[in-house]
Amino acid sequence: MVLSKFKVESMESLLFVLLPGFYLLLGATATATAKTTSFSEEGPSYDYSASIECKSAPDSPLYNGGVMKDQTLGTRGHRHFKIAMNSPALTLSNLTGDTIYAFSSWVKISGADSAALKATLTTDNTTFTCVGTVVARSACWSFLKGGFSLDSPSNYAFIYFQNSDDFQLNVSVSSASLQPFTYQEWNENQQKMITTERKRAAILHVSDVDGTRLQGASVAVEQISRDFPFGSAIAETILGNLPYQNWFVERFNAAVFENELKWAATEPRQGEVNYTIPNQMLEFTRRNQITVRGHNIFWEDPKYTPLWVRNLPAPELKSAVSSRIQSLVSNYKNEFVH
Repeated sequence: MVLSKFKVESMESLLFVLLPGFYLLLGATATATAKTTSFSEEGPSYDYSASIECKSAPDSPLYNGGVMKDQTLGTRGHRHFKIAMNSPALTLSNLTGDTIYAFSSWVKISGADSAALKATLTTDNTTFTCVGTVVARSACWSFLKGGFSLDSPSNYAFIYFQNSDDFQLNVSVSSASLQPFTYQEWNENQQKMITTERKRAAILHVSDVDGTRLQGASVAVEQISRDFPFGSAIAETILGNLPYQNWFVERFNAAVFENELKWAATEPRQGEVNYTIPNQMLEFTRRNQITVRGHNIFWEDPKYTPLWVRNLPAPELKSAVSSRIQSLVSNYKNEFVH
């Protein structure tokens, strides 16, 4: 794939070619630096920090609380409050449309040692099933981070914390934060990360076999491989579909299977395990040197759980789960990058 073809008119000028991963500079001046995109200093910068550590005390809220500053900031920047499960934890007002919101908080539970918590947002016209998840614990504080986007304004909204196991829990919330970003600000943050993290400067001097600098040389830049994984999901429809296969291989070097390794697909009836389709897909990726990600062995959504599993008594369910793990992991050991 030829990305750019141009002519070097003068060795005193610098020409830029944008390649995945770096800038290519053509010119004679070794001290030259690549141009960088300027970004607005007025908008907020996205905070990429996160924590998987369960802490004895919560950290301060991101963005100083954002638009929830008055609700979240108390003594030393924290405000703790306890709620009953399925009761509104946070009330938000006057949310704007065409806005991306980054949400985070620290949570701790009582009533169980640990539980999977899901933060849910309900507005006056929309319900978001999930704006963040975390495994919360009773002995320490866990960090939950997520977000949502709104296409239209909302006069009021509520954030709930829900437990997928239906335990009766109390949830303590601290250092909650909600930071709005316009789509322009969000895109500027993306471009800033691309420029600073995914591009590097390189200088190419064009010369003949004797080392003499050439002026007026035509230079073609062709990408022949890529260092970082760039991929997409694939489905069984790729099998036997040569145009789809060629289109995929020309663009991507990484893949993940959509549904073909989920339990409902590989064992639709108890004891009838069939890996024919995913094996054929794996052969396609091997043949084309495509890195493949693994998939979840279990899925909490009932529609991805086989019908025969849903009403199994506890001992039979435990046995079925163990068989699923052993079968899938032993069949695909060392096949997936992770």
